[in-house]
Amino acid sequence: MFSNFLQQLALGEKSYMDIGFLQNKQKSFLRKDNSLRAVYEYMKNDLKKIEESCKHVRGVQRDSKEDQRIPNYCQNIAQFINARINLIDLYEKIYNQAMTNKHMAYVDILNALETTIQTHHLGFTDITLTPIKAVFSLECDIVQQLFKAMFELQKLQFLPSLALIHGVHTRLLAWESKMQRETWKLGIFKNSPLPTLYQWLQKLKGAVLSKFSLYFHDILANQTTPTNMRHICSKLHHDYYQKMVIFQRKHEAACVILLSDNQVNCETADYDSFPIIVSYPPRSPPQLDIMLKMISETNEFLSLKPVTKFRYQVSEH
Repeated sequence: MFSNFLQQLALGEKSYMDIGFLQNKQKSFLRKDNSLRAVYEYMKNDLKKIEESCKHVRGVQRDSKEDQRIPNYCQNIAQFINARINLIDLYEKIYNQAMTNKHMAYVDILNALETTIQTHHLGFTDITLTPIKAVFSLECDIVQQLFKAMFELQKLQFLPSLALIHGVHTRLLAWESKMQRETWKLGIFKNSPLPTLYQWLQKLKGAVLSKFSLYFHDILANQTTPTNMRHICSKLHHDYYQKMVIFQRKHEAACVILLSDNQVNCETADYDSFPIIVSYPPRSPPQLDIMLKMISETNEFLSLKPVTKFRYQVSEH
């Protein structure tokens, strides 16, 4: 019975690594919920049945060492399944926020992930689950550092963003190395594709790195030659700076500027609080002060609360 459960768990893990939790999410009153989250919930119930059967066997006959170990395995695996369900909920939250086309609340994602990490920090520590615990920790660290990097990018923090992106890169390499070693042990071809979840995290890192290269293009360009900078940016998932260049030339615009959304007090001439993140051409246009003033006035107008007027008619008696 326990060996059959392990086969079921292996299939669940394969589906998880293929991002199966984002498929088959629709259910109805008459149709069974076949989502991956539900599958893990069913496995939790199966574990309880296995534990109960072990207790029954121990009460009837003298238990062997194997029978003594199985309840401990069940407890550790149940802790792991709870951790998996928490991560499925997190990924679904990320997916749902991304589908709304609104600004993603990075702090909410980080808080939810931190809760998951703290909850399961001391869970499934049995030595037989050490490889699973190591991969789980790597996965959590990668997601956490990616969203921390995006949060720091929002604040235009160069060094913290750079350090976090480098940390993600290092952990992805470590995870890939673990998977390649396991693939070699199992005798699977070396050119077998990496899991979908890993590829998605790699793409997310590439998107964050692309945004980083745009926000800090001027700083990075000062560290190398223009030719080498163009060559490096061309290898990114998205060469946003080159898109700015193409857009400016195609529409013969005076300039293309990306500004931060810090508020500006239009009563003063200090526009440093509304800085240019990046622009093409690199030099500031002579109309910059007028442009910033127009943006500031528009923001102030949009922030005004609507005024409701009430009119009363007093009748004479």
